[in-house]
Amino acid sequence: MKDDDFKNLAHRVGVNVIASRGSTVSTGYKPDATVRNSEGKLMFILESEQKTDRKAFLGDLIKAEMYSEQQNANPELIIIMQPFGNTTTQQITDHIRPYKNWLAQKKGGALSISSVQVLSDADYVEAIQAGEELGSLAFRRRGYIV
Repeated sequence: MKDDDFKNLAHRVGVNVIASRGSTVSTGYKPDATVRNSEGKLMFILESEQKTDRKAFLGDLIKAEMYSEQQNANPELIIIMQPFGNTTTQQITDHIRPYKNWLAQKKGGALSISSVQVLSDADYVEAIQAGEELGSLAFRRRGYIV
């Protein structure tokens, strides 16, 4: 899915609001979308990757973690990817996990990000069509938790 198409989707955010769609939220950081609650607290960071460049997924994790720390927030990072024959959502999840654990250890045992979920762009669109809100149990069943 193209970046513009992803950014303009009717993301299911419930009572929350889309706070940004590809705009700069911090120096050098433009997530594809961020979601905040009615009090302005950062709840979700969404990143969409069209390629299977494994470094890009690690960049998503590092940048989201730094931004979450700056915001004094514990959002969920949701990475939506286009799988290819040689790279699946499970493989990317397995690739991110040791880096997430290493970073948490370096930070004293925990990250500011509360969780990381990886799912395919097709599963994400299906979730939207089914009316599943970000973070709901039904939504979380669609992807892999890092």
